[in-house]
Amino acid sequence: MQPIINTFTQRVDYVEMGQYLRVPFEMPTGADTLRISYTYERHRLMDQGDGRVTRDEVNIIDLALEGPGHILVGASGSDRTDITLHESHATPGYQPQPLKPGIWHIILGAYRVEETGCPVEVRVEITPKEGLLLVGDCHTHTVHSDGWYTVEEAIARARGDRLDFLFLTDHNSMTSNPYARSTPDLTVIPGVEITYYGGHYNLFGASRPVKTYVANTREEVLAIMKEGRANKALCSINHPTDPGCPWTFGYGDDVPADLIEIWNGPFTPWNQQAIDLWQEHLCAGRVWPAIGGSDVHHSELFRTYGTPTTFLYAQSRGATDILEAMRQGHAYIGMHPEAPGIHLDLGEARMGDVYHGEASNLRLSVGPLSARDEVVVINQEGVLWRDTPGACHRFEAEVAARNSRFMRVEIRRVLPNGMPTLASISNPIYIKS
Repeated sequence: MQPIINTFTQRVDYVEMGQYLRVPFEMPTGADTLRISYTYERHRLMDQGDGRVTRDEVNIIDLALEGPGHILVGASGSDRTDITLHESHATPGYQPQPLKPGIWHIILGAYRVEETGCPVEVRVEITPKEGLLLVGDCHTHTVHSDGWYTVEEAIARARGDRLDFLFLTDHNSMTSNPYARSTPDLTVIPGVEITYYGGHYNLFGASRPVKTYVANTREEVLAIMKEGRANKALCSINHPTDPGCPWTFGYGDDVPADLIEIWNGPFTPWNQQAIDLWQEHLCAGRVWPAIGGSDVHHSELFRTYGTPTTFLYAQSRGATDILEAMRQGHAYIGMHPEAPGIHLDLGEARMGDVYHGEASNLRLSVGPLSARDEVVVINQEGVLWRDTPGACHRFEAEVAARNSRFMRVEIRRVLPNGMPTLASISNPIYIKS
């Protein structure tokens, strides 16, 4: 979408010197990025009449920004003539934050103004959110628990692997989160992996979602999960069928798990068991979004950042929209960042959504596919449809719903050594007739 650009002249008079002038503008709903620039005649060349030309400072106008309710967003004095603000990153001196709709104010500080006044040319550019596909890793560790890399090194490696988002999820430690620094191309989101001898779960999106992890009974474990969610963290049960640390606290209504991690690290038999467990809950009517994560502690054979990758259909690169895409199940998981893509729709519903009414055909678009890749559509009865289209950049098909209560897609692959594996797996579209 095209940015909204507003250019205007704001005159600062001599009598306003020493004051801060509020210049209002409206932030629309769905804004992604704000850019403000301003120019004015700060210096003037002055002929002194004796052969000398001096460069005199005749005006000094400072810049600051307030959000709705006159809450200060940041200030940069007179040294910067342009600033950028986004939920995940901003010009130094400004606090990254969601661009809430409402009346915002540019603050022009009239530090020095010549007697004739100072016209200031202001340009406000607002870029709307535009849905996009993001690739990232929901499960990583650093030196703040048992990983090898500092937060800075983890971020550098994730950027090198061209990920769009990265969660920091150290075991029972939240000390990595203050070091999270997003860039325009990588959104770094705080988290923690609450780790018990009876199972692990991640809390996403809050720097300190709980007071402590220490719990010795199931009731205490669930109380801490609920505390994390009450503090606006998203909760995911991790690697539930891993024989080394399986989830033993149950899956009932009293377990406040928003998500389930069905693919952790290289694809193994216990990852397939996690998918089978998830399938059982889907068949029972549960709407339960799935994600994946590398669980990387250091780069090793078959396990590095983005193996597997969680792909998100998000409204923007902002942490709020990333978390919301996870919560809604607008996601699929692939073996690495170049895994086959999956796009599904059923009427207006896409993966993760609930379709209401009598369903007709699921439309799927997947690819790129290798020669032996098998595309499989699964519902509550098991395999509903399958095809092996051959090597192609994109494969499209329509599959009749046939009384399905949900429909999801797997892309199954055979490795060069003949071993079967999973290339990509989607969240379902749920069908409520």
